[in-house]
Amino acid sequence: MKNFKFFLWIILALVGQNLSAQTEVKKPADVFEMYFNTFVTNDNAALGRLNDYLRPTVEGKNAYEIDFKATSEEMLTGSVSHFLTSFSKDAADNCKIEAEEYFKALMDNFKNGSLSIKSATLIQNEYVKEQKIAEIIYSVSFKVPSKLPDMPGTDTKKIKPAQLKKYLVEATKKFKNADKIVTTEQKFALYQLKETDEIYYWNGSPDEIVAGLTDFYFESFGPK
Repeated sequence: MKNFKFFLWIILALVGQNLSAQTEVKKPADVFEMYFNTFVTNDNAALGRLNDYLRPTVEGKNAYEIDFKATSEEMLTGSVSHFLTSFSKDAADNCKIEAEEYFKALMDNFKNGSLSIKSATLIQNEYVKEQKIAEIIYSVSFKVPSKLPDMPGTDTKKIKPAQLKKYLVEATKKFKNADKIVTTEQKFALYQLKETDEIYYWNGSPDEIVAGLTDFYFESFGPK
């Protein structure tokens, strides 16, 4: 009888251990790569994989609904419009196409940044006792021009359409033939979500990735 109780205790202990064991659906580094390819590269396939991965945590729905084409067009239109306000109406009206090509080249180089994940470390969330955070250290390399052409004049309102057009064409070529690589190291946190016996990782503010990289990217070729 004692042996029976002993074996029963062992079986119950093993069953309890299996029930309490939780496994990672994906490693934190793999999850971060999906976030990066979704929000920096704007890859539709990555968005689909990220939504598939997070679906069990959002009641079977998509965690993110993004129309990359519409978003890119809106960003391009806004950037071009803001840029051209610095110039005369005549110059702005005559150089809209060249300005669009310039910002397309600039944005393409950003989206094509090369990701390298340095480490993914689990740390305790100091605010939530039962939750761990995956701290991702990563670097991104961008191709940028080593030197942009000089703006033709300090008073932008006096720059003639032909001068602005020439500047934009030359600057666009510089981005398309970027000859310099700049690299930044950044940090991002992924928070654990537990669903039954599975562990997921997520972050509700993925725009933090884009914000940090955008600041670095524009400073890397802007006026010194």
